[in-house]
Amino acid sequence: MRPIRVLIVDDHALVREGLTRLVSGFSGMEVVGTAPDGESAVILTRTVRPDVVLLDLSMAGLDGLAAIPQLLQASVDVHVLAVSMHDEPEYAEAAMKRGACGLVSKTASSEALDAAIRAAAAGRSLPVRVGLTPREEEVLSLLGQGRENPEIVALLGIRPKTLDHHCERLMAKLGIHTRAGLIAHAKRIAPVPGSD
Repeated sequence: MRPIRVLIVDDHALVREGLTRLVSGFSGMEVVGTAPDGESAVILTRTVRPDVVLLDLSMAGLDGLAAIPQLLQASVDVHVLAVSMHDEPEYAEAAMKRGACGLVSKTASSEALDAAIRAAAAGRSLPVRVGLTPREEEVLSLLGQGRENPEIVALLGIRPKTLDHHCERLMAKLGIHTRAGLIAHAKRIAPVPGSD
């Protein structure tokens, strides 16, 4: 099976280099190019034909939001995954209205980025996520894997009361009213086993 071909677009060289190293280390992924702005990204997309463009939203010149429709026109098979320091839902919604699969916060874990790229490559939209802390992301991921409370507490090295607090915050942020509803939501958005 051929690797997922990823193009990385960010106006900061260090971010491009860091993302290149990170994504290149993911199983079954290959970075086929990097670009410092939207214009270069559109040109590169026509030539290297990536499966997924990791696109920073805030750039000088042709910014990420403006570049999304042009990237989708440049290659019929490309999927755009927005990347931003801003993880408020309105940023994800704005990107998705223009055709992106979703948005990944620059504060997300490498596991979250890996899963998001795989979802985008498969043409799946990411749920619009409110700003979750890295710890809340971990708790949600473990709940999605079907882990029980004692196991989560042991894995994260936290007290049961702390886990309860994280779950309460997750329910408030996600608009979910029961623990069962939170677990069902976590399982729904969990990466599909064997999807790599």
